[in-house]
Amino acid sequence: MALMLTLAACSGHDADYNRVDVPEKEAAAQAAIEQAAAQNGAASTARTGVPVARSTPTAARDRAFPTEFLGYWGAGNNDCELANTEATGRINIDADTIRFHETRARVQRMDRRSPQEVVADLRFSGKGQSFQTREIYRLDAGGTALVRTSPTATQRYRRC
Repeated sequence: MALMLTLAACSGHDADYNRVDVPEKEAAAQAAIEQAAAQNGAASTARTGVPVARSTPTAARDRAFPTEFLGYWGAGNNDCELANTEATGRINIDADTIRFHETRARVQRMDRRSPQEVVADLRFSGKGQSFQTREIYRLDAGGTALVRTSPTATQRYRRC
């Protein structure tokens, strides 16, 4: 009889051994990973990472780089030293502008192919010249590398 009362007490409806409380931020991160894996495949998601931030909607959002692309990028070993004013391989991506060593490019149009890749129509100016071109910017290695493909070359950068 005592055994039956013990079993009855243990099989109450309050016991849920499969339930795990997960903090809200961890649950959101897991949901983002699952969504990226569903959209891009598990291997691609493992290689490129999961975007963790979204661009804030603005009037110029169609011309703005996604948040994951913003910041300083360096092509060479010394390009990420911000005190190095001769860093010719460093670029700075702002919302709709890319600053190079002696030129600046302003986004005229932006197409987002995926969270890791955009195509930008750019208007370059500097050194007394101005021209327009289309370039592809792709994040690799979990967002720590940037590949810039122009009509004439492909350049790889690392995040500073």
